[in-house]
Amino acid sequence: MKLQELKKIDKRMAPIMLGWMINSLGFGAIVPFMTVYFHTERGLAMRYISLFFLAAAVLRTLSQSIGGSVSDVIGRRGLMIWSQFSRSLIFLFSGIAIRYEMSIWVIAAILLSQYLVSSFFQPIASAMIADILLPQKRAGGYALMRMAGNVGWGIGPAIGGFLFDISYESLFFFTAVIFLISGIYTVFSIKETVIPLKREKTAKNNGMNFKTMVKAFRRDRVFLFFCVIALLLFLTWGQFVSTLSVFMKRDIGMTSTQIGWVYTFNAILVIVFQVLITHWTRNRNHFLLMIIGSLLFALSYAVMGWVPGFAMMMVMMIFITFGEMFAGPSGNTIASNMARPGQFGRYQGIYSSISTLGWSLGPAIGGIMMDLIPNMHLFWLSMSSFGFVAVFGFLILYHKTKGVSAT
Repeated sequence: MKLQELKKIDKRMAPIMLGWMINSLGFGAIVPFMTVYFHTERGLAMRYISLFFLAAAVLRTLSQSIGGSVSDVIGRRGLMIWSQFSRSLIFLFSGIAIRYEMSIWVIAAILLSQYLVSSFFQPIASAMIADILLPQKRAGGYALMRMAGNVGWGIGPAIGGFLFDISYESLFFFTAVIFLISGIYTVFSIKETVIPLKREKTAKNNGMNFKTMVKAFRRDRVFLFFCVIALLLFLTWGQFVSTLSVFMKRDIGMTSTQIGWVYTFNAILVIVFQVLITHWTRNRNHFLLMIIGSLLFALSYAVMGWVPGFAMMMVMMIFITFGEMFAGPSGNTIASNMARPGQFGRYQGIYSSISTLGWSLGPAIGGIMMDLIPNMHLFWLSMSSFGFVAVFGFLILYHKTKGVSAT
């Protein structure tokens, strides 16, 4: 996607991109430091933290699979507004609970409610892109969304690292304000992109529960295989803001500010290079791009145990980020292009559920393994194994779809 091509992007993309950026800023400030707080500040064993992420995986998977299908029926905008305002309240209550040093399980329960009632934004925003853009332009659209998200992600961890050293509850109050701003912005700026006609028929066909995912998988076996392989990739990718942050803090001895700058560097790389990579790969088979991205992830995490400090971690982040830039937009594009007309929300909801499941199960598995394998060399080799399996899975899909431009 060349610079002049950005002007040709549908104008409805701009408010969605800004909303995604604000959303990412809030999460970027808090997510990298959540595991650090539980483990280093409250002394919670990683195996117990893994239970939290396991519960989050189940709740977010259910929530996002339902949210995508529901948005096909009743529209997208209303659910996005609900997501942002409810998140604001939940993070406000979380900050209060931390301020008054309530039980760690009370804090965890409040945070888990966010995963259940508020995880609609990402699959709905992804579905909106499929509503707006033609298939051949969706990869560019998803790349722009990733850039917007990484602007927020770049600012968020830097702020989070600073606030973490002041007080952990301030992180939650800051995030509550960010989601409140995002909700208000959504009300006044984001327009509906789908007309929910013939609701009764659509509701019957789409379903609004977990059966939606099962039916889609029975009908589309290639999509099922793609989701299984993507899940394996996300199990490795999911270590990014959980076990990796603990490793940087506990095993390498990096400060919270340095950890924040590592994640900010990740975001800067995406902002600078994502459009260029998307333009260079615009005519490539997206399964090939998933192979490249998965390989970069797997190799990076395989050698992570030998990283001695901040400088080398910044180098490792270059390889991890390029893996992200190859795999990220391609996964969403594949899901959109596999979807039948009128079911973009369903397929994006399912794919978002799979990515969320991996991002949540990954830290759960990583937390348990971190307690069981104190040797960080062996630990990171174990975590990278999921990524290597994903490489072979995407290689199979690439050979099955070679020469097919739709994917």
